[in-house]
Formats: sequence, structure tokens, C-alpha cells
Amino acid sequence: MRHRLLLPVAALLALAGCSAAPSAEPAAGATTAETADFPRTVSVPAGHELPADELRLESEPERVAALTYETAAVVAELGAADRLVLVPEGATNPVLSNHPETMAAVESHVPSESSVDAEAVIATDPDLVVLNDRHGLEEGVGRVLEGAGIPVLVLPNTWSSVADMTTNIELVGRALGLEDDAAALAEEITTGLADDSDDAGPRVLVLSNQAGRPFVTTGGAFPLEILRLAGARDASEVLGMPRTGPISAEQVLAADPDRILLVDMNGSGEAIFQPLLDNPAVADLPAVAEHEVLLVEGRQLQALGLTSTVEGRELIVEWIAR
Repeated sequence: MRHRLLLPVAALLALAGCSAAPSAEPAAGATTAETADFPRTVSVPAGHELPADELRLESEPERVAALTYETAAVVAELGAADRLVLVPEGATNPVLSNHPETMAAVESHVPSESSVDAEAVIATDPDLVVLNDRHGLEEGVGRVLEGAGIPVLVLPNTWSSVADMTTNIELVGRALGLEDDAAALAEEITTGLADDSDDAGPRVLVLSNQAGRPFVTTGGAFPLEILRLAGARDASEVLGMPRTGPISAEQVLAADPDRILLVDMNGSGEAIFQPLLDNPAVADLPAVAEHEVLLVEGRQLQALGLTSTVEGRELIVEWIAR
């Protein structure tokens, strides 16, 4: 059952300070994995806007708060879902998560990674918090948690490439003491997401259903990496949109895609896309009139799907080969 404790900030900080204290020294002759591998320091490489950093962990984390969708997914994929104490609510959505039932059973949830409250995180008594610097998490919530004495692992990128994904998997694995599992997961993804890019491939417009309307996927979003690896090209480039956002019928016409890829992020299927596709001018585009439209689940194209993105790549390869 989810819960959220609303304690005074001073009490919460005191609680966090106690929970983050180093564990007692092991008895002489102890040979457990924890005493062999911890304390340890996790070296975090520099990111686009983040300097290189180091995270000191005195003992193996047992209560992990994952504040972003991808970090929650990595912890679960590494077989450590039982350590999770807080995840975003979206991690329970079966079109986004490979482990929806497991995520639903996590004791606490936040509505989304853009609405994380530091006090709610502290109340779950984590001994490790993992996040990406999106929505100001690192500068806002992350700094508060660090000030409360809670170890915070800030991943150095925003999951826009396979290299980003494997770097983040390896960092989380190092922090959890699961290096071998992380290496195996990274290898599975690297092998499955082979590069078959083709400069002459079909131009595909990628749309997702967010905030009750179609959004166009642009910029450095991970679905465009999958699209490229599968041998297709991004049709949104001609629109000059620097980031993902709402799209109009006029913009779909301007993109003039060979095909349209629909990414279901909320389980509503084609419903939210249908008014746009039914627009008379859009419906006359060959991509729509000739049924060159493919619907996939969010976990098959978004980085949060991890191994499911291998399946998504294969779906696109088969689709554009028809």
C-alpha cells in the first residue's frame, strides 16, 4: 500500500541523518559480500552539463528511492526490485514498464518525476536515491537530500543513446553491488540494438500521446535513436522543433513523412491520435492513406523499456521492410 508521511522538515532531516549513518564495523573474520565490497566509491563521469563526481557508499544499499522512470526500471531489471521503496507512479503502467505489478507493490510512489517532494522521499528512509538531472531534480530535490545526509547517485545523461543507457546501467549496478548483472544487461542491450542505420531509409514521423493530445518526438529523444538504428530517418527534422511538444495537422503536412510511428505512453492506444489522423488533409497523406502507420507501446521505444527496446527495434525493422 502506498503511503506518504508528512512529518515536519526538521524531524525528517533528523530521521534521514540517522538512517544515513555508517553501519557498525563487521565482526572480525566476517566474509559476507557486503563487508568484502563495501564501503566503496562510485565514480560518475562528467555529463553534458554535469561535472564528474564521486559517490561514497558505506554499505550495500537496501532501501532505494528511484526518482525517474528509467532508474526504477534499471533497479528492477538488475533483480533488485525488492530494494525499491519509492518509484514514479508511471512505473506501474504496463505500456511503460516491464515490471508493472512489481512496481505497483513498491511501498511509496510519487505522481511523476516532475513533481517529486523532498520530504516524501526522506519519509521513505532511503539509503540511496537514484535520479537523472531532469525537471531540475538534481538542483532541487537532489541537493535537499544530499543536505539531509542521504547518498544521491545523479546519472550523467538523459538516456538519449545506447551509450548513455549502458553507462547508466553500469553506474547503478556499481552502486548496488551488482556489477556482473549490470554488465550482462548492458551487453544484452548493446547486442540487441545493432546499428543498421541507412541514410536512404524511409522518413518516419514519431508521435506520442501525452497530456491528452499528440506530441511530436524531436531532438535527442531515445525513440529517435531506435528509429535510426532500425534503418529509418527522423521526419521531424524539417520542422525545426528543438524539443518534443504538441503537433498540429499543418506541421504533420509540412513533415510529409513516408510513415508515421505512434508511441502509446498511457494505454489509450490510437484514441488520442485519431482526430489528428482523421483530419482530411492528414488522411490524404500517403503515409496515412496507404496505412503506413504503426502503433507501439512506450516501453518498446523509450529508454525506460531497457530490453523491450530491442523488441521495438525489431518491430520497426520488419515494418519498414514491408
